[in-house]
Amino acid sequence: MSSAPGPGDGYPSPELSGSCDESTFTIQTNQVPHYSFVPMTPNALTAVEATWTITLNPEIADDPTEIPLLGLAGFTVAGTPWFGPNEGPHPDPWGDPIYNGLMDGCLGHTADAYHNHGLVQKCLVQSGVVAEPWTLEDPDPGEPSPILGWAMDGFPIYGPYGCTDPECSEVIELESGWEQTGDPTTDAWDNHAYVEKESPNYLDQCNGRVQPDGTYGYHATATFPYILGCYVGTPADSVGGGPP
Repeated sequence: MSSAPGPGDGYPSPELSGSCDESTFTIQTNQVPHYSFVPMTPNALTAVEATWTITLNPEIADDPTEIPLLGLAGFTVAGTPWFGPNEGPHPDPWGDPIYNGLMDGCLGHTADAYHNHGLVQKCLVQSGVVAEPWTLEDPDPGEPSPILGWAMDGFPIYGPYGCTDPECSEVIELESGWEQTGDPTTDAWDNHAYVEKESPNYLDQCNGRVQPDGTYGYHATATFPYILGCYVGTPADSVGGGPP
């Protein structure tokens, strides 16, 4: 992250490193964004040292697991944590922070540390290591999205565009199968429901799919739940831990 512009004067610089062994991937981060900080909440931007470890060999579990209602659910390639699609009791009890307009241009904001509630592809690729990546052109919808982060069960999270076959003869935008059933200003989960669809454009309940190469991966989507609806694998012990 030494080449990243960072959040601006008066703020700490981003720090990120990673390492692997035969079975795990570990990152050390101070959870500071690599781009200009735009205050969206009353919470200050501070450096919060963290170490997270996930498996390199994730497996689909017999049953899905709920993602935490608050706190860490995974992390981005830039070392910022991502949380689920709801806030805490304040300011809008359990409401959808994206729907409520509480996010910056990369769909992040501060609580105890900076975190994302959605993943914006142009903010999380090499060309996005600039001060204001949200001002860049949107990605080419004809190119499959790269990995933008990981869930704490070890499975990768791709951007919204994916191949339909191993040869990648066609690229489609993957869409969430969750539908809005009420007003997500509050109680985001209670005001959405998953509806299974036959089209290959739609993802499963956890917001992922079996990829054309046979592996599983999640996809960031434009609509709720934005990142994950649940874990298909077994999450690491360090999930959650957000403010009460």
